[in-house]
Amino acid sequence: MDLAINITSSCRVRVLLVPVPPIKTSTFWKHVELVKKFSVVRLGDVTPDLQKGAGAMFSSQVFQEGQMHFQFTTTYTRDHAHLEDFQPHRRIFGVIGIMDCQEWKDKDLSEGYKHFVDTLHKYPTAIATRCFAFDPTETQPDDTKGLIMIPNVGNMSFYMSTMICDFASEILSQFSILANRIENLSSLESPLPRSYYISQQFESSNNNNNNNNNSIVPQPSASTPGTPYNANNNHINNRQSQPPKPTQSFSSSLLKRASTPVGNSKPPPLNHHPSPPTPQQQQSNLFSPKLPRTPIGGESGKTKRRTPGRVKKLLADLYLLAGRLPDAVNHYTQALEIAKATSDYLWLGSAMEGLTCATLLLEYLHADVGHIVSRTQSVPGDIPEESNPSSPTSEVPPSPLIGGPQSTISEVMQRYETLIQHYAKVSTTSSIPMPSLIYGETSIKMARFLLTIYANDGWSDKVLNLLIQGKITDDASADALIGPQRFMTIEDTVKHKESGIPRHEISGWVTKAWTARLDDLSLVDQINIMTQMSSVLNAIGYHRKSAWLMYESVNRMLPLLIQSRATLASSQRNVHDGGALGALHGQEDRLNIQKDVEDGGVRGAVAKEQLRFGWPMLQIDILRQCIAIAEALPDYGAVLYYTTVLLKNLYQYISKDEQIRLATSIQRIVAMGKRVGQVESNVNYWGVNIVSNIEALLPIPRKAVYHHHIEGSIPATPAAANGDPFIYNPFTQKRNEKPQVILVKDETCEFKVTLANPFGFDLELQNVTLSTTGIPFNAVPSTATIPANGTLSLRLTGTPEETGTLSVRGCIIKIVGFAEQEFLVDYSQKSKEAKDTRNGRPSSSKEDQPKNELIKLKHSGLNALRTSRKRETSDELKPIQFYELNVIDDQPLLKIKSTSLLHDAVMLYEGEMTHISIELENIGNIPVDFTSLSFVDSTTANPLPVNPELPMEEQYEIELYTKGMHVFSWEGTKDQMAQFVGKNITLPPGGQWEINVNVYGKRGCTGGTIQIDYGYMNRNEQKEQTSFYTRQLYLPVLVTVYGNLEPVNWDILYLRHSTPVPKNEIDNALQRIEAIDINKGNAFDQPIEDLLLITRQFDDDNNRNDYCLVTLDVRNTWTVPFDVEFIIDNSDSENTNNKLTSIVTIQPGSTKRITLPVKRLFLNAEECLQPVPSLEPNKQFVVSQGPKIPPEQERARLQMFWYRESLLKRIQATWRCCSTGRHGILNMRPSLRLTPMQLSILKKEDIEFIVEMKGNVKKATHRRFECECNDFVTMEVSIRNRHGNVMSLKFPFFSIVRFNFLIRLKRIYYI
Repeated sequence: MDLAINITSSCRVRVLLVPVPPIKTSTFWKHVELVKKFSVVRLGDVTPDLQKGAGAMFSSQVFQEGQMHFQFTTTYTRDHAHLEDFQPHRRIFGVIGIMDCQEWKDKDLSEGYKHFVDTLHKYPTAIATRCFAFDPTETQPDDTKGLIMIPNVGNMSFYMSTMICDFASEILSQFSILANRIENLSSLESPLPRSYYISQQFESSNNNNNNNNNSIVPQPSASTPGTPYNANNNHINNRQSQPPKPTQSFSSSLLKRASTPVGNSKPPPLNHHPSPPTPQQQQSNLFSPKLPRTPIGGESGKTKRRTPGRVKKLLADLYLLAGRLPDAVNHYTQALEIAKATSDYLWLGSAMEGLTCATLLLEYLHADVGHIVSRTQSVPGDIPEESNPSSPTSEVPPSPLIGGPQSTISEVMQRYETLIQHYAKVSTTSSIPMPSLIYGETSIKMARFLLTIYANDGWSDKVLNLLIQGKITDDASADALIGPQRFMTIEDTVKHKESGIPRHEISGWVTKAWTARLDDLSLVDQINIMTQMSSVLNAIGYHRKSAWLMYESVNRMLPLLIQSRATLASSQRNVHDGGALGALHGQEDRLNIQKDVEDGGVRGAVAKEQLRFGWPMLQIDILRQCIAIAEALPDYGAVLYYTTVLLKNLYQYISKDEQIRLATSIQRIVAMGKRVGQVESNVNYWGVNIVSNIEALLPIPRKAVYHHHIEGSIPATPAAANGDPFIYNPFTQKRNEKPQVILVKDETCEFKVTLANPFGFDLELQNVTLSTTGIPFNAVPSTATIPANGTLSLRLTGTPEETGTLSVRGCIIKIVGFAEQEFLVDYSQKSKEAKDTRNGRPSSSKEDQPKNELIKLKHSGLNALRTSRKRETSDELKPIQFYELNVIDDQPLLKIKSTSLLHDAVMLYEGEMTHISIELENIGNIPVDFTSLSFVDSTTANPLPVNPELPMEEQYEIELYTKGMHVFSWEGTKDQMAQFVGKNITLPPGGQWEINVNVYGKRGCTGGTIQIDYGYMNRNEQKEQTSFYTRQLYLPVLVTVYGNLEPVNWDILYLRHSTPVPKNEIDNALQRIEAIDINKGNAFDQPIEDLLLITRQFDDDNNRNDYCLVTLDVRNTWTVPFDVEFIIDNSDSENTNNKLTSIVTIQPGSTKRITLPVKRLFLNAEECLQPVPSLEPNKQFVVSQGPKIPPEQERARLQMFWYRESLLKRIQATWRCCSTGRHGILNMRPSLRLTPMQLSILKKEDIEFIVEMKGNVKKATHRRFECECNDFVTMEVSIRNRHGNVMSLKFPFFSIVRFNFLIRLKRIYYI
């Protein structure tokens, strides 16, 4: 029996809808929904009583604005039969049979109707019955008396409305008979407690020796029909289509208490007329055998004094059921006055509940009680006017409840607080205790009343409409309040605060229901009340209290489950699963608020959500209890479900042994469930996602593919497009991105799959393959075993069969004993975590949060679950991003067939140049039309950072060593010595091609790598190519460089001007120098005399000598002699071919002094002031931290740098080993460091003076003349200015007396 938990439950007339077999379940429920559409009937539409008319006691014409509210139900029990005399709305007043004519095509409809009539004895309280036959065929006659045919044509709603109004008219006419019998009662007792009927049942069972009747149900009152059905009796307004009325009077339980249970009582015959009981019979049954009797004037005297008020209350209940609200308010008011006077608190509280319901209905009808006047009624002559409840009520006093919205809420709350106090005082004035069920229902009524106002943000017409319908929210907003796994947030609390109803007020009324003696109720009533309490608490956000109440309700389900299993064990049938598991899944046939039991209880909080909050051990206990309940049913599907939930979400808190036991029991459960058909043949894996990551592996280096953009296809971007002016900024985010993996069509690729097993037992994988979409992919299966509490890296392979984008969804895994299942991997979350890790900041940084994310605040309790469940809501669910890879066309494949190296190693002397021959072979099916070479050596791969505080000259030397001296170069590009050279070739499949690479012996080099990039660019594609792909071959070369010659002790000497040498001697000396050939001869000595003779060559008429001597020592540190050849290039603008050669043989371990005549240099100011060049194009400028260099010193340093560079360009040195024929270059840069003194010798003067004398003068040498004494000669002084600017010179007068020769100069020259 459903609980009366709505504040308007007292106005509902319960009507039972029963199927008339044969009928399909779907058809029955379809017709049930049709009948339920007419649950509200307006009294003005009800057919009036044709005999009494408006004078009938419950005439529908007196208050035509009223409404009758029907509660159509499909279940029927007599659990609350002991309260039906106290609250008539608990009774079944009518029975409607539903027949499907389509199932009776070949049968007689009268048989079905007879079957319906034969079952009416099961419903002894019904006062009106109907049998509706839906969808009749044209061949089926409508000749069965009492059977109403409902055709599926025309206006079916109007026809059904007429039938329901006729049904309501009959109920109203029967109410008059019931009311008359109630008025004739001289004594009316309160309902006895349920324990009385239980004890009486067992006593009756023992007395009759009936051991089989041992069901644990409360004993309801036995009702007998008052007037039998008679076909010839037409004094009651019946239509030909109406079924027989089994009763025409109120249940005799109002006159006496039942002494036999329903199961043992035999239904009376339809022609039986029971005589009304006498007062003596009533008095004899007033007391229960288990209750103490009291003397006259005691309990019986109280009952007689209280009976008039109780009669008024029952009449008011009937008026309320009949929709006669003014008369109901009038009788409730009279009942309140009498009950207060007699201290009848139980009936007083019930009358106050009915009065509240009546006034709410009046407010719903927008009517004022003070302005509604009842019509004149006929008064029976045998009933005094003052005691006749049907006497004309001239005017009903207005109720203070009808008023403004706030007065309605406050008045209802005040009235229920008063009546709950009256219920608490029942035991003080009566020996019959307060029924716990009524007390609990009253508390839940008020809690639901306040919850309706709270959920709809205050009092309104919508709230009043929901109260009349018995709902908390409308269907559209039901999920918003009591949806699955719904937790209240701060915003919701603020929103509902406008209703004016605090949550603790609702919780307080729910708690009052717990104060009732729930143990006195039946287990079913206890479970129903607790689930209702849990639902209300869950709706206001008290989830922990709600879960505890649900847990208590489950504990009370166990006795019912055990009893059902014991009863049906011998019948070889399964126990019905609507017990404990039904409470966990939710009472879906009840109000909408109870739908959150499934999602908010154990199944939702534990099964659907990973453990983030809560008490793990408590959750484990609840799941163990669920498993035990499911095994007791037995429900193998539920056992499997809760076992997997326990393993999946709470494995961290379960011991290893229990994990193994639960895991092994799954296969046993599946096998047993298959036999009974409760479990599918293929059961999916139940645990967590074991695939944690999937990553494509880079292929071997010679098969890797690299993407390149064609120059000009991508628009150039400025260097500082990102707004950072620094080439290297230590504060910027570091990038450590992995190289992109590119797959090639029809080539096998590998993936690294990381599998995790969080459980305490091994997981054996029978089959593991990649799950892909996009293009056809041939995946290769594999097997593996993941150890307990461990991870496993598994390599899976496959071959893409077409070009395009390959999306890797995850893995398709078949675990031993389970069905094959797909495990997905969300790559977006993985890439985000990897990005945060690379950037060195946590993943919850503000810059990574979307703009629509909530501000991160700390929430308490279950409100913190809202953030974690944000993606689980349908409106915010984001699609999973899979791992995507690009698959390109077939690519060529080369291999290095052979090289000229032995063991890929080469040994060189410093400065030696040799070459390597590499032969390539095309082993693929695609031709090669492009190739390029690049080189890396040990000195350039990881160069040491240059200290920015070093002088620019030293930085230049370091950069020249690391970047200017290349170890490898491609043959054919010797002039440029390019490090990245590409050319177009034609190499068909199976063809061969030879490459020659030069190798230079660089000091400090230990090895290098020759990289060969190749590809197929000119494909026959219509669209213009913007990029291409290449593959690479690598040839590592081990290089060993030995130092053989070492130049040291550089110096520049001043060469004095001497007597000129005849030209023929100079020519002879040049011929002797040119005749020396390093390729001829074994040992050479430097021709110093010839070199010095050349320095005495005068280039002009002034007999000037512009040579200086450059000397250095060369030391042979090796074990064989070397021939060193020096080439001095003294060419200038006047003489373009002036080179000298000096060859010298240096024996092992010896040092030789080298003397080289070099013409003096002069560089103009523009050349000397150029900045020191840099070989690093993206060199970062760094402000020096040292003291600022004066401009004069800066100019001197630049001048020394550029003169040193000019000197090194003029002197070139090579060496040759005669014994081996090896040759190379002698690097003289490290040993040459110019000093200011050497620079002054090497550099020509800025201002040069040339003195000449004319007359009787003989020139001996440069600036030396011979003349006679006392002879006048003319001296000419020529001044040469090599500066680019005009110079101002001043010559003072001076005299020199030498050899009695006086010269006086007394002029100033301006040049």
